[in-house]
Amino acid sequence: MAKKLKGEYFYLTANDLKTGSVVYYSKNNWSSDLTNAVKISRDNLAIYEQIAQNHEKECLIVSPFFVELDEGGEIRKMRDKIREKGITFKLNN
Repeated sequence: MAKKLKGEYFYLTANDLKTGSVVYYSKNNWSSDLTNAVKISRDNLAIYEQIAQNHEKECLIVSPFFVELDEGGEIRKMRDKIREKGITFKLNN
């Protein structure tokens, strides 16, 4: 999770180790529903990075990383939008 982050707010995502599904960290748990995800401020990244590392060691998740959000609280990068919605989604012009 050492990539350079530019935003001010993030979601923490990973893949569920048992199912391979994309999951997001919610209050003390992982959820496949993005609406349950905890919105993380830049100031709290280290706390959630440690949570992700612990859960990866416990074999609950694999490949955790932070998803950058734009000013409106929406996922910023196309790659992460595809992870959340799949390959079929509407593009906003």
